[in-house]
Amino acid sequence: MYNILIVDDEQSIRDSLTGILLDEGFTPLTAATGEEALARLRDEKPDLILLDIWMPGMDGLETLTRIRDFHPEQLVLMMSGHGNIETAVRATKLGAHDFIEKPLSLEKLLLSIQNALKISRLVEENRELKAQIAKEYEMIGCSPAINELKRQIEIVAPTSGWALITGDTHPILAQRQTIRRSQLRGHPRGSHRIRAVRP
Repeated sequence: MYNILIVDDEQSIRDSLTGILLDEGFTPLTAATGEEALARLRDEKPDLILLDIWMPGMDGLETLTRIRDFHPEQLVLMMSGHGNIETAVRATKLGAHDFIEKPLSLEKLLLSIQNALKISRLVEENRELKAQIAKEYEMIGCSPAINELKRQIEIVAPTSGWALITGDTHPILAQRQTIRRSQLRGHPRGSHRIRAVRP
């Protein structure tokens, strides 16, 4: 089941959320400060963090920034009883998935948690599928010619420029699909940038 870290300086909020999450089948973890949350993240990898914005010491926005520095893909939902549009926008720009106002609505809280976890699952599935496809079309070989071709592809792949690969036409045609589906996958114009030009 999913682990959810609750970060809030109010004991009553931590206790209330712990009970709700247990009832919904989640495994709750708790931290009373931003510093304590960061310390827990050294040893644990929660699926989601519920993070209060207004806390003494390191506030939620600073904690969020530190979390994103070390765990850029960590899902974080921000909570605040004194929030406004400006704070919500700032939190989102810093990488928060959603912003929930206190007093917490049970329905909105659970919906936000479910949506965040669903997106996380989709991102993970997408990453696994891309890795699987990339493996199927991986260029293998360690000859000087292949190594040079790989080096040139690494240079051109992140750009929007066109690549001209010269050599015997038949091997280039045979390699065209492999190159297109491996190193160039996911880059702008990636599937359109390799063309065979006959002399």
